[in-house]
Amino acid sequence: MKYLTEKILLCALFGALYFALFEISWSFDLVESYAPGISLVFLPAGVKLLAALISGFWGVLGTVIALAYVTPGFWPDQPLWFYVVYPALSGFSTLAVVALMKRMLGIDDDIRNLRFIHIPIIDLCATCVHGAVVNGFFALEHLSVDKDFFTRAFAMSVGDFLGSLILMLSFAVLAKLYDLHTQSVIRP
Repeated sequence: MKYLTEKILLCALFGALYFALFEISWSFDLVESYAPGISLVFLPAGVKLLAALISGFWGVLGTVIALAYVTPGFWPDQPLWFYVVYPALSGFSTLAVVALMKRMLGIDDDIRNLRFIHIPIIDLCATCVHGAVVNGFFALEHLSVDKDFFTRAFAMSVGDFLGSLILMLSFAVLAKLYDLHTQSVIRP
């Protein structure tokens, strides 16, 4: 029972983080800065990448649920199944690429051997696949991407990549500052 409780808490934590960054991005008009569903700086993508790296399925499930909750706001008038399939494709395509990249780069599940250089490599691969998969789905559903699929897929990939890098670099700087602070407190 404790195991399930921990997984549900991870799901809730990453869902709440995704939702909070989505709302912040929405308030700064970043969510649809390029086209419906496409942002040129999408900060929640960083939460999704972090969830995939740290907690895998359960963390990404939280981001999928959060995206399902906010999707009707920028894709109104879609059938109910759309609000399930689109977030699932978004979240789990990223999870699949992160899992593959961790294996290819020899990164342990506890990510102790994750190096700084791995982050942009994993992010680039994940966002390129995500942009192609999601915009492929949009094209199949005739959501105004038929004629400029590659441009929209590229724009989504750039927005997710930049959003993820901004978030990851922010975490890295905060961690470094915390490390410097704790070292200065420990030394007399």
